[in-house]
Amino acid sequence: MKKIMLVTLALVTMAAFSLLVSCSGSGKTPADISKSFIYSLEKGDVDAAYDLLNGTGEATEEEMQKMKAFLGEGSKQIAEKKGIKSIEVVKETISEDGTKADVTLKVTYGNGEEDESESVLRKTEEGWKISIEK
Repeated sequence: MKKIMLVTLALVTMAAFSLLVSCSGSGKTPADISKSFIYSLEKGDVDAAYDLLNGTGEATEEEMQKMKAFLGEGSKQIAEKKGIKSIEVVKETISEDGTKADVTLKVTYGNGEEDESESVLRKTEEGWKISIEK
């Protein structure tokens, strides 16, 4: 009985640790974030895409609505190209101090078109975020 309780406790502890790690976003590279951003747009989830942007906390309500409308247009463009077939990381460069990253992705759409997407990301307390300019 004691052995079963110890095994159960160990399993619960491992499950809780796994949940904590997966929710904290640790292990997400700048390229992972850039890909998540594009996949969020593909799904039409502009809120999730918006959450991956750096500096949105200072945005006014009007700026936020404009940015989400812009993201919605990006989502429509992906749909017009028949969705995303694949995303390939072409380049991921992280600065020496670990606070900035440059990512280049090659996006292949369902209709066969290809685009290169370049992003600059900043390391924040919440993890990597895509940098936007006002």
